[in-house]
Amino acid sequence: MVNLLKIKFNKVINKYVIIATTGIMIFSSGLCLFGEAIIRKYQGVEFFNLATLSLILINAGVCIMISSKELSN
Repeated sequence: MVNLLKIKFNKVINKYVIIATTGIMIFSSGLCLFGEAIIRKYQGVEFFNLATLSLILINAGVCIMISSKELSN
């Protein structure tokens, strides 16, 4: 019985770690694209699509990180 509980606990921890790490990576990618969009804006190059994609990634990353907190409990 103890082994079954330990296996279930490890699966929850692993799922939490994977989802939280994915959220951090998506958020970081959004920040990188946001910086690139700012550079393109000041260079006078097309930046709107890149800035929109960065906003989507930033918000998605934050939402995934917040929702992964429910798995930690």
